[in-house]
Amino acid sequence: MADLLAALREGEALPATGTAHGHVRLKDGRLARIAYAYEDDPTAAARLHLQAEAFRHLAPAGRTPRLHEVIEPRLGLPGGALIVDFIEGRAPRLPDELDAMAETLARLHFLPLPVAGSPIPRQDNPFRATLDVVEQGTQRFLDKAVADPGARSEIVEELELMRGMAATVARRPQPLSIALADTHPGNFIVDGDGLAWFVDLEKVHVGSPAIDLAHATLPTSTVWHPDVGKILARAEVEGFYESYLAKIGEIRAAELLPWLQPMRRLTWLRTIMFMARWKVQTEAPRDPSDPSQWSDAGLEPAMKVHLQARIDQCFDRGSIRALRAEWL
Repeated sequence: MADLLAALREGEALPATGTAHGHVRLKDGRLARIAYAYEDDPTAAARLHLQAEAFRHLAPAGRTPRLHEVIEPRLGLPGGALIVDFIEGRAPRLPDELDAMAETLARLHFLPLPVAGSPIPRQDNPFRATLDVVEQGTQRFLDKAVADPGARSEIVEELELMRGMAATVARRPQPLSIALADTHPGNFIVDGDGLAWFVDLEKVHVGSPAIDLAHATLPTSTVWHPDVGKILARAEVEGFYESYLAKIGEIRAAELLPWLQPMRRLTWLRTIMFMARWKVQTEAPRDPSDPSQWSDAGLEPAMKVHLQARIDQCFDRGSIRALRAEWL
């Protein structure tokens, strides 16, 4: 373990573009994922081991980095770290590499579900669970984050429609799979062979594959990473969905089809609420008594500016109305 800690100090720190992890390229070629946490964070070890289990469970699909070592949280490294393969490549080029992303998602979604007792969380009703997350964000952050009352009214109106849908749609059985939850294109790396690797397993759970499809293609996701920055045309989004459905077989495709639009709408709301919380909590003074408060302290200044601009773009009423027009 002492050798691993020394290797972290001697490695090459990579640009900080993520909100939950820093990355260090070790001299032996592997990658250290440094989990952000506050000193004495009582939840850090559990979060770290949950991610480690996710890396182990998804490894058979051959589209996620292999896990090599787990470094427990400690003084100076409060979130701990995972040592994984370094994937040589770049962010996907959209729309040209949407098919590679669809192929990766299909492979990961085909994996067997975790056995009973696994620490990987399970959502038996992903519609209801996602709506609950949205409701919590609305109550705490929406008014503070979105200054334009017109934009807020669009978001609240969409939320009201989802609440109404919950009375019927949420009661129906929903197909479940391994779900990744944070599938914005910046979390994929395309290698020299054109394979799309998914590299951020922090939020893996059992849930709806439709959330992953939505999060991969919504404009709130495709503008998030500075190396992507592309808003997809409707035909490009439809082509991505068609590509994915063709890869999972007729039976699974037929089961999933009725859920694609409802979960797309909910995923947009969930992402908007993430942005609202991010904006409010990163701009507020640090509260040492609140370990759940998010911080952008680990990000480079240019990335902070980029994310703020993208959040403002996604809170723009015109952008919201244009997106909602796709499904209303």
